[in-house]
Amino acid sequence: MPEALYPRFSAAEFTRRHDAVRKLMASQELDALVVYCSSGVNRHDHADIHYLSGFLGNRNNYAVMTATRDPHLFVQSFNHVPNAREASVIPTTWGGPSSAASVAAHLLDAGLANATLGYVGDVPVQSYLAWQQQLPGWQFKDVTRAYRRLRLVKSAEEIEWLARGAALTDAALERMIEGVAPGVREYELGAMIEHEALRLGGLPHLYYISSAPQRSDGACVPRQNLSSRMIERGDVVNTEISVSYWGYSGQMHRPVFVGAKPNDLYRRIWDATLESYERCVRVLRAGATSEDVLDAAATIAAHGFTINDGFLHGFGIGLLPPSIGTRESASRRGPPGPTFTFEEDMCVVVQPNVVTHDERAGLQLGNLFRITKDGVECLHALPLQYYVVD
Repeated sequence: MPEALYPRFSAAEFTRRHDAVRKLMASQELDALVVYCSSGVNRHDHADIHYLSGFLGNRNNYAVMTATRDPHLFVQSFNHVPNAREASVIPTTWGGPSSAASVAAHLLDAGLANATLGYVGDVPVQSYLAWQQQLPGWQFKDVTRAYRRLRLVKSAEEIEWLARGAALTDAALERMIEGVAPGVREYELGAMIEHEALRLGGLPHLYYISSAPQRSDGACVPRQNLSSRMIERGDVVNTEISVSYWGYSGQMHRPVFVGAKPNDLYRRIWDATLESYERCVRVLRAGATSEDVLDAAATIAAHGFTINDGFLHGFGIGLLPPSIGTRESASRRGPPGPTFTFEEDMCVVVQPNVVTHDERAGLQLGNLFRITKDGVECLHALPLQYYVVD
């Protein structure tokens, strides 16, 4: 493959990953491992296969690995195979009419029988039933959580790619902010982001945008589907923007006020948002826990507000653990999970989405961070502020 065609990690990086997966297989007493992915949001549900192969696919694909054989990628769509071979670092073939059947045949060809197969991802029930029929005597084990744990701590190469994704995200959001003006529709703001991302060689991951008047009920959280609403003077625009460098995305949230500064309500929401964000950033470091984050987030309730979106989540290529809300919002969002301890070179997004209890108003502020030994490193460069445009 011409090196310039797609970004590619070094051979050493893939050796590190494949070795880590083999150790996982040994610890889980697996004879084979199969990883299932669908395309999802702009292909970021392909993170688990990307980890083994470097390929970001569309539709449904499978990567399979045995204790004695290197990984192999089965691509479901016949016409996607040539491009998959260009991007993948592992052998890649068509999955045939049924990729599940091809996986089973591959395992039997490896000489395995009455073995244990670990699977990763939301495997379709049709595939699972096919394996039960074609692999009699086998045991099946869900190792999704353990496999994704391998992706939490980032290598130096991965952090470099995340920094590139963050820079692309900065540029795309900055372009959108420049374009916010009365008369522009929400979907036109999305077009500005996508154009800037592609112009700079990035991949648009997501751009959630909402607009509403400060003076009346509005969208308290960025909309996942862009509307045709026209921006007006007096609006507040909330954003959640991610652009990736071949899958490795930044993620940033900045509010924009149109033609007017925040009114009293939005100023109080901003103060609570910024305070909770800064408290969280101060406590994050290797060895900090999710309880420290929940303590930092408690200031939101103290200000009389709540949250809609999560307060902090893991990130890298797609969403990763942990997913942390606030103690106050547990009755609506579900109770906090088990205590999570942060490690050096994990990456997280701090993203308080502070809203009124009736959800008529809200703001969101956020950045992607790398956890360090003594604190955090912000991977974004845009100022930590709200924007006011004419």
